[in-house]
Amino acid sequence: MSDYKPNTSADVLHAKLRQRIWEGRFLPGDRVSIRALAQEEGVSVIPVRDAVRRLVAEGALCFADSRTIEVPRLSLANHRDILFARMQLEPETASRAFPALSQNDLDTLVSHDMAVNRAIEAGDLDAYMAANFDFHFHIYRKAGTPVLFRLIEILWLQSGPSMRYIAGQYRAQEMAADFHKEATDALTRRDCDGFAAALRNDIAQGMDFIRNAETSPEGHPAP
Repeated sequence: MSDYKPNTSADVLHAKLRQRIWEGRFLPGDRVSIRALAQEEGVSVIPVRDAVRRLVAEGALCFADSRTIEVPRLSLANHRDILFARMQLEPETASRAFPALSQNDLDTLVSHDMAVNRAIEAGDLDAYMAANFDFHFHIYRKAGTPVLFRLIEILWLQSGPSMRYIAGQYRAQEMAADFHKEATDALTRRDCDGFAAALRNDIAQGMDFIRNAETSPEGHPAP
């Protein structure tokens, strides 16, 4: 997450819901109840309504009608836009982070990648999504580019639920191309171009899963 520190009930809830969306705790088409969230969090509906409105503004949630809020499905048109934006922003941000990444950072990234692999082997989608998020955002935080960082956060808000859905449709071996390891290997040999390329390939693989599901009869339909 960014360096912004939440200081109101709405801020805290907004940050919590963002993390849940990034990690795919909501799926495309899920309904979001303000009253149910208020009861779950033990707060009034006012801060929940404020947090949800922010998420709607960020494209993470949408109004299905005047009373119904839901997680949007990722249409093919949005997929192309998000893929284009991620492919431009994330490798560039990784390149800017590269000089600041130390041996401790490399050790942390290897640990996150191992957590991703363990989650895939165990079929633990929640752990997979969380570890994948931790791997990428550990890098992006090091770039010192707050504008790019906020844009990447929003792109992940808009793609996280669909990525969680797709992760559940593929067997572990179909997700086995370990571009994270390619990235950490490039960092070990101090190869900035190889580091950025590995992340670019990782993004392309993940977004290809979404595209394939959207065009497959078994995939969830675009709205």
